Amino acid sequence: MSNRILLALITALALTLNFTGCQRASGKPKVAFVSNNAHGFWTFAQRGAEAAAKEFDVELEFRKPSEDSAKVQREIIEDLMNRRCKGVAVSPNDPENNLNFFKNNVASKIALVMADNDLPDTSARRCYIGTHNYRAGRAAGELVKQAIPDGGKIAIFVGKMDASNAQERRQGVLDVLAGIDSKEMPAKITPADAVNLSLGKYILIGTRTDGSKEPECLAKAEDLLNKHPDVACMIGLWEYNPPAILRAVRGSANPKKPAIVAFDENPQTLDGIRKGEIIGTIVQNPYEFGYQSIKVLAHFANGKDDILKTWPGIEDGGRIFVPHRVITKDNVDTFEAEVNKILGK
Repeated sequence: MSNRILLALITALALTLNFTGCQRASGKPKVAFVSNNAHGFWTFAQRGAEAAAKEFDVELEFRKPSEDSAKVQREIIEDLMNRRCKGVAVSPNDPENNLNFFKNNVASKIALVMADNDLPDTSARRCYIGTHNYRAGRAAGELVKQAIPDGGKIAIFVGKMDASNAQERRQGVLDVLAGIDSKEMPAKITPADAVNLSLGKYILIGTRTDGSKEPECLAKAEDLLNKHPDVACMIGLWEYNPPAILRAVRGSANPKKPAIVAFDENPQTLDGIRKGEIIGTIVQNPYEFGYQSIKVLAHFANGKDDILKTWPGIEDGGRIFVPHRVITKDNVDTFEAEVNKILGK
């Protein structure tokens, strides 16, 4: 065989592999899940996605961006689409500013599901699967009230305020403390830069963001403890925030330690609850985020476009809510056993 013929065969093979990248030799359609960062929270979603891929006979590519960046996330999604993926579930970074990308570049071409974070325009995706973050935020607010029933100063920590889940959880906390009764996110929300905000007998010192970097969260928690030794409660809205806050509180020389209210099931958070250093945590169910997202995408990939019409409990706007849970010292051991089972420990 001549070198020219060999080269032509290799080139043809490469083009074939590229074209069928998301439809491999097995004949199974390929779908994908793209998280918004690489934190441990998404390991649970990956386990659920893998289980659904096996059950519904599709191939799965689960991608965790190396950095919390809308640009990196867009590049990953474009790569998946170039390799003919049939559908993708995404926890979007900066959903408002990237709405046009998702609506015009993705949803117009393949099935698009939002997981954990939603888009401001529900017509830009097939459905949302995740926590009702405003209601989960309200549950965190109730924990704050239990921890400091007489009121006091509070501070909130989160990665970024451009994420819908951050906005909704924070507003839920604030509304409960202000005595506002609601089940849905209000149209007008408290500005992200609000400081010394009166909420009845509670005062919001401020909201500290860290760019999804735990060391920066730790530094900002330490700084706040130095500047506000009278802070009564510190609230972490993303998975890595509570462990960072806990380390800051443990290292603080302040005689009175503030209460800590958490989100998610980081092992350090659960250990802090067990030791009485964290009042409790609001846990989601990322395993179900992954499982249900891939279940939906598998149906679309196989031409079953009516799957959402008969989906139990789906709410207006194509919203599928996975219930949150409140974990305290009373049930932390049982919950941790469930977590370890999912992780295969």
